[in-house]
Amino acid sequence: MAWLQRQGLRVGSMHIFHLFLMLFCLCLPGLGWAQDGGPTPFSPDELQHGFFQFDTMPTAPEDLASEPMDYYKNPALDLSDFTDGAPGGLLRHITLAESFEEDLDLRRGHHYYPIRPTKEFSADALAIHVVFRVFKHYSAYEIIGRLFPENVTGSPGNTFSDQESAYLALEDESGYLKFFPPSPAGWTPGQYRIDIFVGYEANEITRMGTLRFTVTPKA
Repeated sequence: MAWLQRQGLRVGSMHIFHLFLMLFCLCLPGLGWAQDGGPTPFSPDELQHGFFQFDTMPTAPEDLASEPMDYYKNPALDLSDFTDGAPGGLLRHITLAESFEEDLDLRRGHHYYPIRPTKEFSADALAIHVVFRVFKHYSAYEIIGRLFPENVTGSPGNTFSDQESAYLALEDESGYLKFFPPSPAGWTPGQYRIDIFVGYEANEITRMGTLRFTVTPKA
């Protein structure tokens, strides 16, 4: 009898263990420990993970950009209002002068210094010089100048009579432009201007500013 009781108790314990094991396996999917697939796809309209504010797609930054300025929309627009002042930008200093002197630094770069800077020249001047200094640069470029007889008898003010350019290598921090009289007789008295451009082409986009000077009659 005692042996049967021990065998019955053993059989009952085995049934209880199997029942507990079945219940434990049924609870595993609910606990998230044994999922066959990946995570549930995120839906923007669900109130989860703090993204409920994105019920609709956010506005793209380019859609918020303002309209381009007039001088970008119309390439034929006159930019004289923007660049009619003294040249600046890459230019540290620029001046008109009767002449200049040259010096070489340790890097074999050219340094030019104006001699007798002025905005008034005599009609018998051999040449008119534009001497300038630029900031340090990591690419070579040109400084271009165009001479306009702005208020000179017999000359149209909107057509340039001469163009000069100076090539600036990496070691160059200064340069000059040299303009000669438009005729063998010399300069015609009146008012002139020189438009300064930076780059390899003279146009309204590369124009940095304007220098003006006066030519007086011969003494």
